[in-house]
This record gives sequence, structure tokens and C-alpha cells, in this order.
Amino acid sequence: MYMEFYEKVDGLARAIGVTTSTAKKYYLLFEEHGYNFKRNQQGQLLFSQDDINLFKELMLLKNEKGMTVPKAVREIVKGKVITDTTDITDITVTTEDITVITKQVTTVMTEIEELKKLVKDQNEIIDKQQEDFKKQFLKQEAYIKDSLEQRDKTLVTTLREMQDSQKEIAATLSKEKDKKKWWQIWRS
Repeated sequence: MYMEFYEKVDGLARAIGVTTSTAKKYYLLFEEHGYNFKRNQQGQLLFSQDDINLFKELMLLKNEKGMTVPKAVREIVKGKVITDTTDITDITVTTEDITVITKQVTTVMTEIEELKKLVKDQNEIIDKQQEDFKKQFLKQEAYIKDSLEQRDKTLVTTLREMQDSQKEIAATLSKEKDKKKWWQIWRS
């Protein structure tokens, strides 16, 4: 099943190359002879491609010798099945609707392209920021590593100096212990 497109009176007039008022006269003649066109819920006439072809047939037939528009309409209606007159609801699409929809689709596509560009630009900014953060992190990591190495060297140097000082103090204490006091010498 396919979706059928419908034209309003002005679309019909454009399709068959006549004025809107002439198109109205023609469809009124068809309806006088029992051919009914579809209408939407608002009561506006809608013409299918088959209806437009009917009018094109009228345009050819009316130009034949001895033929008038009313005669041509009678001839055409004689061989045609009366069109279903039930209201067309949500599936009614006119060329004006198609034009509006096309403009809306174009607008949406333009907005999508703009959004894609915006997202791309934002991703580039995020990538640059991540690269900057990575560089900053590596600098901080190197600074911390250098600081820890310097601290460790200072700590080791200080510990060695303390050990040397303790050894000197211990040696001094040992010498003093080994020395006898003058009064201890007499006691022995």
C-alpha cells in the first residue's frame, strides 16, 4: 500500500494549466454529473492523481471539434466509477504540505549539521584540555619524584651525620670511662 498525495483546488489548477476559478467551474461540472471528489475533515476538496488525470483528459477532449466542456464532462463521467466520498483524515497530504514538510526537514537537517559541528568543536576542546591536563600531571609527577629524591638524599645525609655524631660521643664517653680520676688512682 502506498501513500497517495492530494492537491487542493489551486494545486489542481497549476497541474492542468488553468486559473483557480476555471478549475472550480470544471470540478462543479463533474459533481453535477455525479462524480464526487474527496474532502478532508474541514470540507476542503482534495484531488488525487487519478482526479488530476481526469481533468487532463477533459482538457484534451474539450478541444476536439464540436465538443463543449459540459459534453466532454458527460463523456468522461460515463466511463468512470464514482469516487469514494468518505472523508480523508490523517493521510491527506497536499503539495503545500510536502513543501512545508520539505522546508522543515531542511531546517532540521541544517540544525543537525550545526549540532554535529558544535559537538566536533567541543570534542576538540575536550581533547586539548585532556592533553593539557596530561602534560600538567606529568610535570607534577616529575616535580614530586625530584622532591622525594632530594628529601631522601637529605634524610640519608642527616642520618649519617647523626650516626657519626653518636659514634664520636660514644668514643668520647668510652675514653672518659677508661680514664681514672686522680683519687681513683690512689685507691687501687
